[in-house]
Parts: sequence; C-alpha cells; structure tokens
Amino acid sequence: MFDEIIIFGALGILAGLLAGMFGIGGGLIIVPVLIGTFLSLGFENEIIVHLSIGTSISCIIFTGLASANAHSKKESIDFNQFKPVAIGIAFGALGGALFAVEIEGLILKFSIAVFILLVGIQILFDIEISSKKISSTKPKSIFAGSVIGFLSSILGIGGGTFSVPYFRSLGLKLTSAIGTSAACGVPIAIFGTIGYIIAGSNVIELPYLSLGYVYLPALFGVSITSIFAAKYGADLAHYLSQEALRKLMSAWFFIISIYMFLV
Repeated sequence: MFDEIIIFGALGILAGLLAGMFGIGGGLIIVPVLIGTFLSLGFENEIIVHLSIGTSISCIIFTGLASANAHSKKESIDFNQFKPVAIGIAFGALGGALFAVEIEGLILKFSIAVFILLVGIQILFDIEISSKKISSTKPKSIFAGSVIGFLSSILGIGGGTFSVPYFRSLGLKLTSAIGTSAACGVPIAIFGTIGYIIAGSNVIELPYLSLGYVYLPALFGVSITSIFAAKYGADLAHYLSQEALRKLMSAWFFIISIYMFLV
C-alpha cells in the first residue's frame, strides 16, 4: 500500500509538472500512465482501462477547482456563458461515463491513443482549431455542453481541447475562453466521477479500495502532488521558448500514443 502511494505521488508530480509546463489538463497524461501502473500492479485486464479513465477524471475535481479558482481571481471566467454550458456538461459527462464502460477496454484504449496522436500532430504543426463565429442561445449552449461533457468523460479529460475552441467561436477572447474552459472542467470531473462510480458499483473484479471505477489510492496520491507540482511546471515553461515547448509537448504525445497502442 505504501509503495502504491509513492508510485501515485510520483505520477502526480509528473502530471503536474507536464500540465503546468505545457498548459494542458492532466487527463491526457494521467490515463496512459495509470494504465501502465495498473498493469504492473496485476489488476484484472478487463477493468484496467475503465479504472484508469474513472480515476483520471476524479483527479480533475481537485486540479480543476484549483485552476478555476486561479482564473476566477483574474476575472477571466465568463459566468454568463459558463452556466448553460455547465448544465449540458452535467448530463453529458454522466452519460459519457455510463456509455464508456459499455465499450470494450481495448477499443477504448485505441480510441484514446488515436486522440492523443491527433492532439500531438495539432501541436507539432501549430494547427489552429478555429470555427466560424456562432450566436449564443441557451439551448445551443446546453447542447454544446452535453457534447463536451460526453466526449471528455469518455476520454478521462477536463475538456479544454473541446471547450476552448467553442468559447472562442462565441467571441470570447483567448484568456476568457481558457478561464471559462477551466471552470467547465469542474462539472465534467464531478459528474463524470459520479458516472464511473455508479457504473462500477457492482463490478467484482475491481481492486480493494476502489469506489466504482475510481481507485482511491491513485486519486489521492496523484491529486495532492499534482496540484503543487503544476506551479513549478509553469515556472519551468518560462525558461523554454514556445517552439521548444511545442516540440517537447508533441514528442510526449507521440510517445504516449505509441505506448498506448503497444501496451
């Protein structure tokens, strides 16, 4: 048990440093490493991918709250746009978790690997994800939130990959789009976690100290250290050029994607 806490604490430091350095949520980092860690711990193969995603999204509750609080202090959250999107996210994230556990672990793992590969390509070539400006109505925002929550919950991420371009298309400046997206990570994580707990409540293959598809030692070990490490990752980013950061970040995602295909 003590060994596991050390492992997950170290993972939290890695996730926090990379998230702070590259300005991304920890989900794309945490999910692949948790899969490898759970394999090494001898967990049942059938539940490893779902357990990794459920645990990852639960970790985002803490990191998301810390990030949203920081953006709120800088007044970079547009609460008028956030509220209807958050309503949709609540339903989408819960539904995404319940849907994800019905997908075979291998297919889900390969889907995440492809997604990480595409993100790596987007970063390497600095491809702008832009869309035409759209008008904001409450039904549209609720629907957009449900899609963002659904996809994010399946992938075990905070949703910034999807929500930042959406808020930009509504006309928000980049800082507000990022801040509002960070706030969206909180309901994604909360309702996604609820979904994975419900979905795994009767799964007998889950290891001891699991709450549904959330492995509690990993949740606390990763969350506590990643929150502190993120600050130092952000400090590190100031010592590297944007070009160097982009190449390092894309290289990391290519390595992780290949790893996900092979493991």
